[in-house]
Amino acid sequence: MSIVAILMGLAGWIGYEMGKEQASKRYHSTVTHYQRDIEKLRKKLKLPPASGTPKIQVKEGVRLKHPKLAIIIDDVAFASQVKTIRALPWAITPSIFPPTSRHPDTPKLAAKLDHYMIHLPMEAMHYNNPEDGTLTTESSNAEIDLRIRKLRHWFPQAHFINNHTGSKFTADMASMERFFPIAKRYGFVFIDSRTTPKTVVPRICKEYHDPYIARDVFLDNNPDIDYIQNQLKKAVRIAKSQGYAIAIGHPHASTLKALADSKSILKGIDVVYIDELYEKIR
Repeated sequence: MSIVAILMGLAGWIGYEMGKEQASKRYHSTVTHYQRDIEKLRKKLKLPPASGTPKIQVKEGVRLKHPKLAIIIDDVAFASQVKTIRALPWAITPSIFPPTSRHPDTPKLAAKLDHYMIHLPMEAMHYNNPEDGTLTTESSNAEIDLRIRKLRHWFPQAHFINNHTGSKFTADMASMERFFPIAKRYGFVFIDSRTTPKTVVPRICKEYHDPYIARDVFLDNNPDIDYIQNQLKKAVRIAKSQGYAIAIGHPHASTLKALADSKSILKGIDVVYIDELYEKIR
């Protein structure tokens, strides 16, 4: 090999190593820049240090080995509803109301369950009969904190909250910016029931680098059993397409009957509790 070729090869190697070093410096400079921006944002929002909270990354294009479907039954408040839900041949997640004078025993119902979530009333655009303790767009940080602290006291094992009504609250950025970090601080994950197409929850989740988890299908806007099963088929199609889906229904007799008779519809789908689904996609 000629001396010229050796020198050319050596020069190329030196250039390559210098290029790697420069790229590494640029990379670390960029990472440091973003870390500083994140720290400024954390202080501005008065969030706890990142080391004290789990790091949850948004996952795009989740693909699971078997399509999974989480079915949530909202508005659960009474023992008879829980009994009927547990009798179904599927892993159904009841979403339980906080206690009020109309249904004071919901924490006792939850204490007997391994899998459940909290159905938190939030302000709607047009609804004249709100639940006691409904969070509104006028709720202050202190009021929201007190409400969420009570939820943690009543439901010590709960991990997930979804909204009851809430079309006004979840569309209001200022309200969600107050609510979201408080819910996280008490260890709750918020699942968007998507009661409005104007929901700002995806934007909030992106700010916090949390996965946006939301309802895909409402099962029973119409109480007809055929309608409910067609909605269930829609949920199955979504699950097969994107790897998972979330369907929400209510403890109506027709809804529970439709679910009980849907073995053929759910064939080939893993029906799982919401916490099991979350562990797969987060």
